[in-house]
Amino acid sequence: MKKIIFPFLLFFACFNSYSQTCEERESKLLSLMGSFSAGFLYNTYGLIGCIADGFEQGAYTATTVTDLLDAQKKVADNMTNSLEKMSSENVFLKQTDKEYVVALINIIKGLKIQSQLLLGIVKNKTQKNSIAYEEQRNKNWKDLSKLMGIKE
Repeated sequence: MKKIIFPFLLFFACFNSYSQTCEERESKLLSLMGSFSAGFLYNTYGLIGCIADGFEQGAYTATTVTDLLDAQKKVADNMTNSLEKMSSENVFLKQTDKEYVVALINIIKGLKIQSQLLLGIVKNKTQKNSIAYEEQRNKNWKDLSKLMGIKE
């Protein structure tokens, strides 16, 4: 009996997954991409803040902060390049998907700027550098919360 149940369940699962149209699968995949990208942006924003706090409290050295932020900037560059390529190739058919990708690109670029401004503070902690960082951090949060539907 057990030998019959597994193949039946496998067949049912395969049959069920192919009963969807391409449009239904595409919609689900785009929704999944939206969830992952929003999580990526949210976590990156939080990580940059944690790095800033760690440096401010003396938990991170300037070298550690630089290494961590350089890694984040590389990830941001890779994500931006991929999204810009897909956007230029008109991969996204719906206008709302195109607008979402543009918003993603802009927020990722904003997070990269925030990282660069934090590096400026690490190198030279002036009031001017701190104000610029704080303004970019607030702009990023405003853009991110709007994209994710978070009420401020």
